[in-house]
Amino acid sequence: MAITRLQPLLSHTVFRWASGLSALVALALGVLGSLMGGNPDLRPVHAILAMVFLGTSLVSALSGMRYGKQANNRSVAPIGFGVLAVGAVQYALGELAVTWPHMLLGLLVILGAGILFVRSLQQPVVVTAAGQDAGDPDAR
Repeated sequence: MAITRLQPLLSHTVFRWASGLSALVALALGVLGSLMGGNPDLRPVHAILAMVFLGTSLVSALSGMRYGKQANNRSVAPIGFGVLAVGAVQYALGELAVTWPHMLLGLLVILGAGILFVRSLQQPVVVTAAGQDAGDPDAR
């Protein structure tokens, strides 16, 4: 079997950057959240970063859906939309000041955003039978 590496897709580049930024913001939110116990002045910064996280995770989910269709990798879109949904629930719990579920979902969001970023680092490949060219539509 021949393995052909695909050219970098724009959707893959956007997905990689958005998921990486989303994972970094999620980590920053976790660190900032752990420091908030002794300093309530950090709450507005935490809330603004949470909104930034929701925006980057939305871009990550949408670009992951597009990239998944182009690269025939259907597993990245559900992970992206799952991280977005859990992040939205976590944001609502934070606004309602429900502390412990908010923190537990925060750990889940950090884990999911990290998994999504790791999945974005994988290079798309096409596996064809020996002797066939991946770019030749007549080679079936």
